[in-house]
Amino acid sequence: MIKTILKWAEQDPSKVILYDSQRTWTWQELLDRGCQYHDALQRECSLGRKPIAVPIIISRTGETIAAMLGALISGMAFAPLSAAQPIQRLQHCFSALEADFVLSAQDSSSEDISPVIKQIRTPKDAPVRLPSLSALPDVPEDQVLYVLFTSGSTGAPKGVLVTRKNLLNTIDWSREIIDWREGDVMGCATNFYFDLSMFDTFTCFLHNVPLAIYSNPSEAISVLEETNRFKVTSIFSVPVFFSQFIKFDLTKEARVASLRRIIAGGDFFSPAHMLTWYRSLPKVAIYNIWGPTETTIVNTMHRVNDSDVPRLESGTFPPVGRRHPMMPFILLDENGKLIEKPHTHGEIYMLEDCVTKGYLGDPELTQKYYGEMNGSRSFRTQDMGYIDEDGNLFILGRIGNTVKISGYRIHLGEIESAATQFPQVHLACACVMQRAEGIKELWLAVEPVDQNKEIDIFSLKQFLRKHLPMYMVPKRIVVFNPLPKNPNGKIDRRDILERMPA
Repeated sequence: MIKTILKWAEQDPSKVILYDSQRTWTWQELLDRGCQYHDALQRECSLGRKPIAVPIIISRTGETIAAMLGALISGMAFAPLSAAQPIQRLQHCFSALEADFVLSAQDSSSEDISPVIKQIRTPKDAPVRLPSLSALPDVPEDQVLYVLFTSGSTGAPKGVLVTRKNLLNTIDWSREIIDWREGDVMGCATNFYFDLSMFDTFTCFLHNVPLAIYSNPSEAISVLEETNRFKVTSIFSVPVFFSQFIKFDLTKEARVASLRRIIAGGDFFSPAHMLTWYRSLPKVAIYNIWGPTETTIVNTMHRVNDSDVPRLESGTFPPVGRRHPMMPFILLDENGKLIEKPHTHGEIYMLEDCVTKGYLGDPELTQKYYGEMNGSRSFRTQDMGYIDEDGNLFILGRIGNTVKISGYRIHLGEIESAATQFPQVHLACACVMQRAEGIKELWLAVEPVDQNKEIDIFSLKQFLRKHLPMYMVPKRIVVFNPLPKNPNGKIDRRDILERMPA
């Protein structure tokens, strides 16, 4: 892997491979800075124990990419972390990684966590020593490449162990679907501790595609300006990121002239918003994708086309892709039996090389969700879906988002999709409220399109009654302006539940 990166740097050292809000980085500049981080790591590891993965305190600059590169040169795994999170969570991560220090990719004015753990800052004027190819460590494919911490239902961090083989499988598979071209530039719109950013980072490293790091992905005007400045052609992010352009009526902006592809994943993309993108910017390819962190970022991709328009017009989600030899999966029913009949709902199990090593320091949880099927490594995704007669995979939602009320099985995503068809609603989040012992109600949280105008709740309920069965119409609708988002840019369902009125 590192030899591939060095090959690109050697072929064209002056090529600009990275952009951030402060500067541009050539391959040579990125490699030099990576070597400085490598030297700092070698010195620190010689003084004490070597961590399972090097914790890196991230920033939205090329310093984070250089720090990751420094770990790769050292033959070590890394774990990107944000200092802007509860200190108890950070300490949990440090302990799980068996780390006595962190590598900081922030500037000196950023939040200091030195009272908690030793923080290594690498001077930019440090000597640059590029190790010879023969001196680089020979790293096996099954060695952990990076650790990403995600939250379970309890909010406790879970460290997912992603190997080099896992990552290479994803990047090689994606190359068959995405036609990277000379002149392409990726826009990085997610945080570096979120798995979508790893797709961006390693596509940059392994396919020589420049990466532009957005300074503030939640500010649509800023994103548009930087898209234009960096001539971004491809963006991979969560649906809420793309929906913000709909809210501010920016999908017809001439400044997105360079853009030719968007890839939406990590959550459901509102059919109404997807349709607006499709019709407003017909030259921009839209990919609807799916894949858990535990199966290495993304496992299926579907390019939205004219045949999907009737579905989108009716508020129905399009497919997310098909099986691929490098991304095999099966569906099992609630009794654990293989589903082969089209349109039959079941839980998705991913198989083979995409399935990661497990959860860091948690063999019990690893055993619960990871396993083996017919000689292949497997992961129980907890996502429900079905396959149609043409082999297209459709996602229904998480097992936890499929609820049973008054005997009816309800997919919350269907309610949310219907709500965003209403002209005054920008985003929606359906949830179940426990009102009394044994009494559950469907509630709906909505964000208005116009923050200065109130949503007509009575008209919204009438609209939902026309588009949903009565048992799916929410008992109560609550307006949030805006809906809370988590650090990954997704709608924060847990926060919404906590803030719902009694």
